[in-house]
Amino acid sequence: MNAFVIKGGRVYNPLRGDWKDRDVAVENGKIISGVPRGEYQVIDAAGCVVTAGLIDYHVHYFNHGTENGINPDAASFPCGVTTAVDAGSSGAANYELYRNTVMAMSDVRIFNMLLMASGGQITDQYPERLEEQYFDKKKIKDLFARYPENLVGLKTRMSVGIIAADAAVRSLSATVELADEIGCNVSVHITNPIMDLEEIGRILRKGDVICHMYQGKGAETILDAKGNVRKGLLEAREKGVIFDASNGCNNYDLEVCRQAMAQGFWPDIISSDINTSGFYLQPLHSLPRIMSKYLEFGMSLEDVLDAVTIIPARLLGRPELASMDEGTTADIGIFDIRQKRVVYCDKAGHTLEGSRVIVPQLTMKDGKIMYCQADFT
Repeated sequence: MNAFVIKGGRVYNPLRGDWKDRDVAVENGKIISGVPRGEYQVIDAAGCVVTAGLIDYHVHYFNHGTENGINPDAASFPCGVTTAVDAGSSGAANYELYRNTVMAMSDVRIFNMLLMASGGQITDQYPERLEEQYFDKKKIKDLFARYPENLVGLKTRMSVGIIAADAAVRSLSATVELADEIGCNVSVHITNPIMDLEEIGRILRKGDVICHMYQGKGAETILDAKGNVRKGLLEAREKGVIFDASNGCNNYDLEVCRQAMAQGFWPDIISSDINTSGFYLQPLHSLPRIMSKYLEFGMSLEDVLDAVTIIPARLLGRPELASMDEGTTADIGIFDIRQKRVVYCDKAGHTLEGSRVIVPQLTMKDGKIMYCQADFT
């Protein structure tokens, strides 16, 4: 049975930014008006939030192709995720292998950033080569021309131990120049930065992404010596650079986040950076667990939901993925907001005690139920 009516829930439509107490009917993979014409199953969502399927904008899903790749469907559907963006697990040399194997065998919708290093992030034993002379610019452009429906951006990592200081600025600038030619954005990993973060902000353009914004390693963070968000990064946000929390296990510091959030420097996007080291393990766990943390920092539920739906959807050029309108694809998540004590932590030993947890109850993609909690419906 592939026809459903979801009853009793509080429906949030990220595309419209509105809440409504209404039923949601699904037939033939689409959200429809009225009720399905034939038999249908009623889903009782009383007391729950019903919204668009979540978009995890930073994942590592090249399962068995990289050391940190995980099972895409197992990491997505139990978390309410229906769309994910792989943040550079593959490069020009192995993207088509990833596409024709893991992606072809997965049900979750996967978009890709292409790592500037041709081999992708294959191993944690040694770093990729991100110096400009190793860029295979021709092949990268060819791949973007061949797969425009899937390749959405370029990824690079400006970190100590990955690229030398004297090569970093040119590497980043060359990446942005190539992105200009292709017509895509750039996402920059900044954990333990090798170059000045404000310089990164100056080089990046509107729509480019700084990921791991709350990292706490190395000589500098997004905060200055007085604990204030740095002026150059405020200016970067003002010109349209996107800031992604992209939690991860080693790329997040609770105290940096706490201080920045207190100044209103909230994430534009909340993503997981989920990989083998954080696959349902602390301090990452899952995207809903990360989302719950931002409720404790003072973000509204609407703002948290927008950061995992409409904002990444617009960045992908696919705003319909964040819609609950009639006629759109039935990617739907049902969530319970539970009152429960929960302790968040980071690798530095900081902790935060929370009181609410966003718990996925049911995930539907293309009108099919892909996950349902055992005690729900």
